[in-house]
Order: sequence, then C-alpha cells, then structure tokens
Amino acid sequence: MWIMNYLLVALIPFRPAEDGSAIVDGLWAEDLRGLRDAMGQVTVAAPERPQGNEFKAWGPGEVSLHPQDGIRFVGLPFFHNQIGAWLGTFRLHSILRREVAKADLVHSSNFFAPYLGLAYAHRIAVRSGKKTLFVVAEDFYDFMQWNLAESGTSGLRRLRSKLLLEKQDRLCRECLSSATVSFLHTPAAVKRYRLSATNGMAIRQPIHEAQDVIVRDALQNRLEHAATGIPLRLVVACRLEPLKGIDYLLRAVHLLKRQRVGVSLDIYGSGSQKQRLIDLASLLEIQDCVTIYDPLAPGPEFRAALESHDLSVMPHLTNDFGRAFWDAMAAGLPVIAYRSDAADDTVHDQMDGLLAPTADVEGLASRIRQVHLDRGLLSNLSHSARERALTNTKFIWNQLRLTRIREAISQR
Repeated sequence: MWIMNYLLVALIPFRPAEDGSAIVDGLWAEDLRGLRDAMGQVTVAAPERPQGNEFKAWGPGEVSLHPQDGIRFVGLPFFHNQIGAWLGTFRLHSILRREVAKADLVHSSNFFAPYLGLAYAHRIAVRSGKKTLFVVAEDFYDFMQWNLAESGTSGLRRLRSKLLLEKQDRLCRECLSSATVSFLHTPAAVKRYRLSATNGMAIRQPIHEAQDVIVRDALQNRLEHAATGIPLRLVVACRLEPLKGIDYLLRAVHLLKRQRVGVSLDIYGSGSQKQRLIDLASLLEIQDCVTIYDPLAPGPEFRAALESHDLSVMPHLTNDFGRAFWDAMAAGLPVIAYRSDAADDTVHDQMDGLLAPTADVEGLASRIRQVHLDRGLLSNLSHSARERALTNTKFIWNQLRLTRIREAISQR
C-alpha cells in the first residue's frame, strides 16, 4: 500500500456521532473505503451537519465510519444556502488552508452550490505546488439542465439557475486544466470535458468485487428455470425521481400486458415519485404484476434480491451513470436501458444488454418482448453480463486509479 497524506475535499456532508465516528451515506462510505484501500490513510474535509440536523442519504441508508477505519473527517461549515456560504467564506478558507498545507495530494471534485467555495482548496494547492487530483463524478451539466427544463421555473429564477450552472462548468474546466491528474467517472463526462482534462483518464466506480459476482452454477440454474417460458422477472433499483424514467417502464409493462407478454416487475427504491408511481400502476391496472419495495442497502441481501430476477431495466432519461448498471451485471442480469452517452459506453448492445431509443415506451417494451420470446438470447446476454462484471471490479479500477496517480505525480 502506498502511504501518503491524502486530502479529499468533498461536498457530501457527514454527521458526527458521540463515539467519534462519522455518519455518512452508505454508497459514499463504499467509495471512501475503496479510496482508503488504494491510498492508505485518507483525510476527508466535508460539510459537518450539526447534531440533530436532519440527515438525508441519497443512497439506501447511512453507515458509521470510525477513525480506526483509516478515514479521518474534518468538519467544514454547513451551509443551508448561498447567503450562508458568503458569510462563512473566511472560516471555510481558513480550514482548507490548514488541511491543504498538511497534504501531499489534494483531491477534489466538481462543485455544487452552495459549496462552490470548495474550489479554493484546489486553487491554493496549485499555487503552493501541491499535487492535485480533480474528478468529474457525473455529467452534472446534463442532469441539471434536465431538472431546470422540468421545473417549470421562469424569469429571474431561471436565469439565475442558468448562470449558476455556467459558473459550475467554468470552475470544473479550470480545475481540470490545472490538475496534476484528472479522472472522468462517466462516459458523458469524458465526452464533455476530455479536451479540458490534463492527464485525464476515464474511470468506472463499481462497488462489487469478484467474490460478489453470481457464481456460474447459480446463474445456470436460473437460466434453466427461465427457459421453461415462465414470465420474465424484471427488476430496477434506484432513486425514485423523475430523471430515472420509471414511469416509462410502468407504461411499457402496461403495453406488454395488453400484448399478452407475461412479465413481473419489482422496484426497489424511495424518492419523491414513489406515491406517483404507485398511483400510476393502479391507473394502468398493472398493480397485479408490479411491486414497489423499500430500498436495500448494498450487501448480500441486495445482491440476493437482484439474483432472483431475469432482467434489469433502467430507463434513465439523462446521462447520469448509475452504479446500478454494474450491480445488475454482477448479478448476471442483462441490462435494458434507454440509449445515452452513458448507456452506450456501459451496455454493449446485443452482447450484455439491449438499448432502446430514449423516452420511447414502445421501444422499451419491444426490447423486453425480444428477450421474452428468445430465451437463448437471455442466456447469452446473462453470461456476457457476468463476464463484464468480473472484469470491472472495484479492486481492478482502484488499482488502475492508483497506478495513474503514481505515474502522473512522478512525471511532474
């Protein structure tokens, strides 16, 4: 293991616990553990939520990370809005100056309001000759534009949002161009920022290891069962938000039911659209074959739930690259998704999954129907998905990331 003073400046908040641990989002905890395994001791400077402040994880839960886990947390001011960020600038900069001075490498990522001030850590690290890593974790430009279009806002509020998005984009390009090394975590980010990125490299972030991938015998038993012609068991696990397109999937199931194609659909997740989806399933009269469950935390229970299905369907409407693609493949599930920059690069069409035109209900239904009618295709896609998962583990990508950092630092 390569030991260095590694500082991660993050905008994802944590909450301190009485025992000295930090309570963080469960998916973020997986990222931090992977970073620790690759780099050694990691210091994380992130917004610290006050005790008693409501904590909302974007994943399926939260976990505690203790200091003995090799991850030390430094609390940054917690901002509720941009006014708070302006008032807290001096304190934020003071903490970041202190932590950057101790670090050998400063790692930061694309910024969101009200934490655009976190870019200060990268800037002072560059000015002081520190090594820097900058990461574009997702195609924020795409999904923020999508959210703006869907919000229905207009006038000054809409103009302000557009100006803020452009500022975030400029900050991102500035940091990419001055970083010692940069990683682009999604195919869409590669397309948008590849010309701005110094020593840039595309990186994936699955959270499974080889031992988490479905064993060949279990996959074969499932495929033999599916070969009997039983209704396909579909599954999707994600946040239940508009950009995930789950309402399109419900309409596709409705269309398949009218075509007398037997399928069942299990949905794991929570979010603002949950009740709307329940109501839509009732309106479409497909509640007999659609079940919505609470989200499952990453781990054996989640993997077992995925492995009990035949096909994963992910009708995302934006270029956000979800871990759900890799979670499905680790379970030996082919992925049916809407075509996008993210899906095109991740799902190998006709090899380990199928792609449909974006926002096309009939196109989505036709891909599901294709697999329903051709169980040999299901078998081929499933085995290929499993092989993709075995060659895209967290360990493999962490080692690639570590090698790239070492290479870039030794050159400059």
